[in-house]
Amino acid sequence: MSVDRELLSRVLPAYDIGDQLGAGGWGVVVAGQHRQLDRRVAIKQLPAELSADPAVRRRFMAEARVLASLDHPHVVPVYDFVERDGVCLLVMELLPGGTLRSRASDRAGLTAQQAVALSLACASGLSAAHRRGILHRDVKPENMLFAASGVLKVTDFGIAKVIGGADTVMTRAGDVLGTPAYIAPEQVLGQELSPATDVYGLATMLYQLLAGVFPFSHDGPAVALLFKHAHEAPKPLRDVAPHVPEAVAAVVMRGLATDPAQRFQTAESFGAALAQAGTQAWHAGWLWAEQVPILDAEPIVNAAGYPSAPRSAVALPTIAPGLMTREETPGAPSTGTAPSTGTAPSTGTPASTAFGSGGGEPADRTAPASRPVAQAKDPAAPQPRDSSAGRRRIVVAAVVAAVIVIAVIAILVLPGLFKVYRS
Repeated sequence: MSVDRELLSRVLPAYDIGDQLGAGGWGVVVAGQHRQLDRRVAIKQLPAELSADPAVRRRFMAEARVLASLDHPHVVPVYDFVERDGVCLLVMELLPGGTLRSRASDRAGLTAQQAVALSLACASGLSAAHRRGILHRDVKPENMLFAASGVLKVTDFGIAKVIGGADTVMTRAGDVLGTPAYIAPEQVLGQELSPATDVYGLATMLYQLLAGVFPFSHDGPAVALLFKHAHEAPKPLRDVAPHVPEAVAAVVMRGLATDPAQRFQTAESFGAALAQAGTQAWHAGWLWAEQVPILDAEPIVNAAGYPSAPRSAVALPTIAPGLMTREETPGAPSTGTAPSTGTAPSTGTPASTAFGSGGGEPADRTAPASRPVAQAKDPAAPQPRDSSAGRRRIVVAAVVAAVIVIAVIAILVLPGLFKVYRS
């Protein structure tokens, strides 16, 4: 699909239209810039053959309104949507940091800890969409992009639904909805979809990041791969990647259960279990050390564990970006949200010293030295006098003395006065 810049400029007169950024079955993405706001954007255009279908246009408008209402740091924001002159456009934030696919494929690659941490960021974004009743339907590394700040964001929500409508696997033209390598069994079988459907795609993506291969071999046509997803069990992760910790592998494999009821039912519960498994495998503090921004995800971050050492034992600088809302020390509570800038924790402090065992709710992080200690009293030792009580006794004695003096005067003086009065 080629870019018609003249058409885009006519439909979006407030924008300068730039170069093409990508293309696929869902259409084409073009760079743009809003002149007055000086904001760089990505413009996604659906293919002409799809936007010409009235049903597709209706679904596009309905989905675009919902997507534009999503406000989450791990979901790409939709700034505008246009349906005019036979054109369907979404105007979104431009994410120049590349895809998770490209990040995993570069020379350095990803460590197991980095792959898990980035999956937690994806789980946070998916969870926010699920709370709004939105399913992604096509979770894969190509749909996870990095902002300039380094924050990972989920893109292309609802595109499969816009294109396919009520269909779950194939369009009427025979095109596969979603990517066969990541597609959930219930999508293949035409069954009802749920957040567990996106959990399957996320678990498949993480399996690939950890092992370098897919849960099912790609040795035939797409239809054969779809059959495997629907009717066969995936290869155990540790069989192909024995370096992956057992606790982490167990969470991934549960996310790949063929029966949706056997999977994690939400992306948040999958993320929390994955974070806790990481703590079990790599000790508390592993997530902090990776410096992967994970925002608005308190249950997930909580599950990774928190510092529990006394203040006097270790001084923590600004924590890894994204994990906290401010510079935190072991005595300060966490919200799990933060901006994506900061300084990494000091590497000179061993994790076993700076962090507790983690895995659940934050431990009691009040420094024992800061708590007041009650001192025992010696009954035989002289006790200090209470100066306030002494002052009260003096006042009482003075009042009593004054009353006595007045009474004596009254006894001596009043009889004489009474006699003078009678005379």
